[in-house]
Amino acid sequence: MQTIALPADRAPAIATGPLTRWQVLAGALLIQLILGTLYGYSVFWKPLESLWYPPVLTTAEAAGLGVTTGAAAVIVPDSDAARQLHAQRQGRLKYAFGICLLSFAVSMIFAGRMQDIFGPRLPAMVGGALLAIAFVLAGALTSGGLAGSETGRLLWLWLTIGLIAGVGIGFAYVSPIAALVKWFPRHKGLVAGLAVAGFGLGAWIFSNKMPVGAVGFIERFSIERFFFVHALVCLAAVCGGAALLRNPPTAAAAPAAQPGAAGAPEHESGWRQTLLNARFYIVWLMFFSGALAGLMVIGILTPFAGWQLLGAATASGAVLSPAAQDALLLKGAAAVGWLAIFNALGRVFWGLVSDRFGRCNTLTVMFALQALTLLTLVTLRSEVSLAFGAACVGFNFGGNFALFPSITADLFGARHLGANYGWVFTSYGLAGVSGVALGNAAMRATGSYFAAFAIAAAMCLLSAGLALWLGRVLRHRAAAGGPGGGT
Repeated sequence: MQTIALPADRAPAIATGPLTRWQVLAGALLIQLILGTLYGYSVFWKPLESLWYPPVLTTAEAAGLGVTTGAAAVIVPDSDAARQLHAQRQGRLKYAFGICLLSFAVSMIFAGRMQDIFGPRLPAMVGGALLAIAFVLAGALTSGGLAGSETGRLLWLWLTIGLIAGVGIGFAYVSPIAALVKWFPRHKGLVAGLAVAGFGLGAWIFSNKMPVGAVGFIERFSIERFFFVHALVCLAAVCGGAALLRNPPTAAAAPAAQPGAAGAPEHESGWRQTLLNARFYIVWLMFFSGALAGLMVIGILTPFAGWQLLGAATASGAVLSPAAQDALLLKGAAAVGWLAIFNALGRVFWGLVSDRFGRCNTLTVMFALQALTLLTLVTLRSEVSLAFGAACVGFNFGGNFALFPSITADLFGARHLGANYGWVFTSYGLAGVSGVALGNAAMRATGSYFAAFAIAAAMCLLSAGLALWLGRVLRHRAAAGGPGGGT
C-alpha cells in the first residue's frame, strides 16, 4: 500500500475533539483581529497630510495670524475651498486603501489554492510576514529615510501599505475561514461570522484612542513610529494565530451536514467548474454591491464625518478657530469606531440568522437595509446621528463576510472553498478601487458624497432583488430534488 505524506497541519495524527476545534477558532480570531486594521486606514490620512503638506488656512484665518502664502501655508478663500483642498490631498493618499483591497482580493485566489493544497498554516504565516514587511517599509518612508518628491512618496505608500499589505492580508484571511467551515459544517454561517468578527473588532480597536489603538498612539507619538510597532504586532500575532490552524484530518473528522440540510451541495466543484456556473456570477455581483457600499464609506468616513460636524457648526453661525476646526474633524474618527464594532456584531448576527432562515432571505433583508442607510447618510450632522449611521453601515457590511463564504460552500461545496471563495472575493477588490474612485469623483464634481452613496444604494437594491430571485430558484430546484435547497 502506498503511503502519502500530508503537511503537518493536515496529518491524521492530530486530535479531532472539541479542544482542537476551539483552538482553530481561537487562532482564526487572533489573525482576523490584526487583519481588521485595514478598515481603520482612514485614520492615516490626516496625519500623513499634515506630515507631507503645508497647512491650509482661509484668507480670514491667515490675516488674523499674519501668515502669507508660501511654503509655510496654503491660503484659500473660504472653508469650502479648504475642504476641497483637504479632500484632494487625502484623495491621493486613499488610493493606498483601494490598492490594498484590490491586491487583498486578487491574492486570495492564489492563497486559497495554496490553502487547499498545503493546509491553512503556511499561507497564513506568509501573510503575517508580508504585513510586517509592508509596515516596516512604510515606516521608513514616513520617518524621512526615503524622503523624495510627492509622487515618489505616494508611489511608495501605495506599494507598501497598499500592494504588499494587501497581498499579506489576502494570504492570511482565507485560511482560517476555509478551515473553520470544514470543522463546523452544520453551522457555516455562525462560525464564519464568529471568525471574521475579529476583523471588525480589530478595526474598532485600531481606530480607538485606547493605548493600543492607532489614533491614540499616533497622537502621543507619531505615525512613523506606529508603522514600525504595527509591523512587529502583525508578525507576532498573525504567525502565532497561524500556528493554531489545521484542517480536519479527513472529511469524516468533522460532523457532516445532514442530507437535505440547508445548502447541502450535490457535489464538490473545483474552481474551474465553479467559474462555468451562472450562479457564481450572481454571487459575485451581489458581493461586489455589498462591498462597494461598505468600503466606500469606510474609505472616507473619518473626513466625511468630520466635515459633516464642521458644516453643522458653521451653518449655526459659529466662528471656529483653526484648532477648534481640527478638533471637530478629529471627532470624525469616533464614527469609524462605531462602524467597526457593529461590523463585528453584524458578522455574527447575520451569519446566525442565515443558518436559521437561509442565506438568500438574509441577503435580501441585509441589502435592503443597507440601501436605506446609504440614502440617509448626508442628512446626518451630529455626533450621535453619525455614530448611528456608521454603525448601521458597519452592521450590514459585516454580514457579507459571514454570508458569502457560507453561500459559496452551500452552492459549490467546502472541499475547494479556499479557491472558490478566492474567486468570489475578487469582487471585493474591484469594489474597493471602485468605491474610492466613485467617492472621489462625486466630491470633485458636486462637493458632496451623495451621488456616490445613491449609486451604491441602487446597487444594493439590485442585489436584494437578485438574492430574492436566487432563493426562489434554489427552493424550486430543491423541491424537485436538485442541489442547494434552503439557501
